[in-house]
Amino acid sequence: MRAGVFRGAGRMPIEQVPDPVAGPADVVLEVRACGVCGSDLHAYTQGLFTKPGQIMGHEFAGEVVSVGAEVAGIARGDRVTGLPIQPCGACRRCRESVGHLCEVWNTRSIAFGLPGAFAEQLRIPDAVLGYNVHKLPDAVTFEAGALVEPLAVAVHAVRQAALSPGQSAVVLGLGTIGLQVAQVLMAEGASPVIGVDRSPLRRSIAERLGVTVFADVADVPGDPEIDTVFEVTGAPALVAHAAEIARPRGTVLIVALYEEPAQLDPTRLVHKELTVRGSAMVTPEDFRDAIDLLATGKAQTEPLITHRKPLAELGAAFDAQTDADQAVKVMVVND
Repeated sequence: MRAGVFRGAGRMPIEQVPDPVAGPADVVLEVRACGVCGSDLHAYTQGLFTKPGQIMGHEFAGEVVSVGAEVAGIARGDRVTGLPIQPCGACRRCRESVGHLCEVWNTRSIAFGLPGAFAEQLRIPDAVLGYNVHKLPDAVTFEAGALVEPLAVAVHAVRQAALSPGQSAVVLGLGTIGLQVAQVLMAEGASPVIGVDRSPLRRSIAERLGVTVFADVADVPGDPEIDTVFEVTGAPALVAHAAEIARPRGTVLIVALYEEPAQLDPTRLVHKELTVRGSAMVTPEDFRDAIDLLATGKAQTEPLITHRKPLAELGAAFDAQTDADQAVKVMVVND
């Protein structure tokens, strides 16, 4: 089969690789859609978080074409998406029932150690329906299914914040994850939900979704004070800004990844009694909630997809995703 293989910063050639084979506990999908994630860009542009030879792609949906004999509840022809994270089940975190923080997940997960979905087919190991494999409702397209994973990231982040209906939130950065965070916040009853991004394109999409937008964090009003600030840009300087605009005893929720350390004044945290918390990965529950948001229309994906590219143009898909002024989500599609 054909697959995009990472060969170093800026190099993702399409190569012929062996077809995946389903073991007794596995399923194989024909990949129909896979999104280019912001974390993929760290690898593509800087060579971070992955090694040469890796097939990337962890935001996927497809049709089941092969099912192992031990797999229950999944059949050929099912339309599914799945969790890329494959916990080991044996480390301390897995034993503490926080498998999404598995100590070795990045060596044994889809697109992180195992082949990913920038390919014609994908094997999901140890397939369990409702855990790491989730069926898509009829109303949810393959492209929307490929956006379940980033939506689940947003669901997980909002869950960490534990906002009550009517509390205010600011989302710094309106890329795919930021827009999804804003939609989950609105679905949970947060008000107002304010988004900040310098890109006119991203602000316009956020406005279509019902978000109050600003081009600069300095423009965000300080009254009413903000209960929770979500930092989703990955820009180190904005971590300190997040702490500035959060109200006393408010929360700063860090969702982004950073290519260099951020500076944060701990005295400011003390004086305001702020809670600063990270949000990482997703759980099966997050996936189920994300699919429900899509099925009920409480979250949208179509406005986020700005580009569609075939697998043969994977390099162009990554190049398009690097342009924050012109792209939100670039979707790689297999017809």
